[in-house]
Amino acid sequence: SQLANKARTEKEEKMSQAYAISAGVSLEGQQLFQTIHKTIKDCKWQEKNIVVMEEVVIAPPYQVENCKGKEGSALSHVRKIV
Repeated sequence: SQLANKARTEKEEKMSQAYAISAGVSLEGQQLFQTIHKTIKDCKWQEKNIVVMEEVVIAPPYQVENCKGKEGSALSHVRKIV
């Protein structure tokens, strides 16, 4: 069971990485996504934007000022990571 979960997780990470490369996301964007995903599993790509917990959107060029969302703990936490 643990082995199956680990395999599924690794597959999801590889698929996400492949999507980012095919969408033309910068290396910085890909690295930021991986960094956020280590801490917050609920993050995904929406075109070239990173969506975290369905609340925070980080648009290119993936800087603190590009983090948009409802003011609160989720937004401030994501900004700290960025």
